[in-house]
Amino acid sequence: MEQLGKVAEWNGDRGYGFIQPLEAGLPRVFFHVREYRQDGRRPEAGELVRYSARCQEDGRWRADAVRRAVAPRRREAPAPTRSAKRTGGGDAWAVWLAVAAHGVALGWALQAGRLQPLVALVLLCLCCVAWIACVLDKHAARHGRWRIPESTLHLLELLGGWPGAAVAQQVLRHKTRKLSYRIGFWLAALANAAVFWSWVLGLF
Repeated sequence: MEQLGKVAEWNGDRGYGFIQPLEAGLPRVFFHVREYRQDGRRPEAGELVRYSARCQEDGRWRADAVRRAVAPRRREAPAPTRSAKRTGGGDAWAVWLAVAAHGVALGWALQAGRLQPLVALVLLCLCCVAWIACVLDKHAARHGRWRIPESTLHLLELLGGWPGAAVAQQVLRHKTRKLSYRIGFWLAALANAAVFWSWVLGLF
């Protein structure tokens, strides 16, 4: 029997949440993103949904065939500027500048003998891993699948893969408008650059 409820809690990174039935006295119902049928979009906390509930072997209730009860209101978004269309983020110029400066500095350090080729190879591998992680996370976001935790992405950036992550974000237009993530990205990139270049220049 189909019921009406409200998404009381949603964990976007892990892809699951809980529905609070509108009928008084009924317990919250667990649901996974796989049960959410809304043409690729993801659930939002507070939205009304229709669902079918079933009791599992452990006695807990789970929702099936979850769909939005009220069609989302279409909001007119302001037309993006020419630069925003290309990059998808307001800090794009700073990202490209930071990546270019880092690349030039690495070339100088290799030429001057301050950086071993093996270290540069490790950094390149970290950049590739961070790029792949962003690609997989973007694919998961589009298809409503399990997302890579932002803490994992920030760890890869902090370890030295931030240039690869930066380029992936701009090319794929992934997480370029989420302020909390952008702050975490810049903190990780700046912390890595400060420690790495202090070590290369022999400051400690």
